[in-house]
Amino acid sequence: MNTKKPLKMALIGAGRIGSFHAETIARRLHNARLVAVADPAPGAARKLADSLDCELAYTDPQQVFADPDVDAVLIATPARFHTPLAVSAANAGKHVFCEKPMALTIAEAEAVIEAAARNQVQLQVGFNRRWDRAFSEGRAAIDAGRIGTPQLLRSLTRDPGPFNADPLKIPNWTIFYETLIHDFDTLLWLNAGAKPVEVYAVADALVRPDAKDSGHLDTAVVTIRFDNGAIAVAEANFCAMYGYDIRGEAFGSGGMVTMGDVKKSSLRLLDKDGESADTWRLDTHHFVEAYTLQIQHFVDTVLGNTAFAGPSGRDARSALAIALACIESVRSRQPVRISAIAEL
Repeated sequence: MNTKKPLKMALIGAGRIGSFHAETIARRLHNARLVAVADPAPGAARKLADSLDCELAYTDPQQVFADPDVDAVLIATPARFHTPLAVSAANAGKHVFCEKPMALTIAEAEAVIEAAARNQVQLQVGFNRRWDRAFSEGRAAIDAGRIGTPQLLRSLTRDPGPFNADPLKIPNWTIFYETLIHDFDTLLWLNAGAKPVEVYAVADALVRPDAKDSGHLDTAVVTIRFDNGAIAVAEANFCAMYGYDIRGEAFGSGGMVTMGDVKKSSLRLLDKDGESADTWRLDTHHFVEAYTLQIQHFVDTVLGNTAFAGPSGRDARSALAIALACIESVRSRQPVRISAIAEL
């Protein structure tokens, strides 16, 4: 766009993370402006818009797409709506920032990528760990050759407990589509230039075993083999009673780099009960800087202030291919070749 005017953005999906992203656009970015909020739930869009001094509130996302005053949209709805909304936005000429997962099938992913390319709009996907300082510095160390050739990689997501959600309301395979998808993107990004070739996944309902018969899974471990010989492990659990635990590791022929810490700071408290430390409890606290930087990058890219660095639609498609291979692996209890899912 090559303009000094702020990017006029609309939010679609006024839930927890959508509300946080809307606050980021309205309060944390100097070159973006929140001009509309859309959500079908009665009163949800209006309530959020009013809290952020945003004039327009819609119940139908099509109203956003038809609004000529909107330059770009941020999609933060439930995952099953991401693809149709992203395609509609692109077809309306709106730049698209889409929360993960961008799609639930390879065909859907390709539809979003094609629509963005055909309409010449920017498409970025919300894999926020790339923008976390520790993870970005870890990637820089790998790129600089400081650990030699990557051989073993690890990424984990342990959501903070207690787990109070109703497992019957969580869509099946969420642990792969929406939780471990972050870890898959992280591992692909840390092992840049390599392609995953085979996946083996094990998953169970260890947090809520009573919900297993409904298809609920809350614990998983995944092994990924890459074409450069590296082996990666991703793991997830929905209930870490000690906090929100997000970590990564890359071990190579010349060294190792670790990223992330459940502790909020280097503070250590020692008293009559021993030693303790405060831990992260919410993603919006842990990753406030990363969440902000990813949207800032999207805005700067659309405005022509910087070159696009991802995550792209292609990146989202690659992470999705691993997730789909995991689902097939759990079903078959066998390793699954990525080529059986998609050509990367």
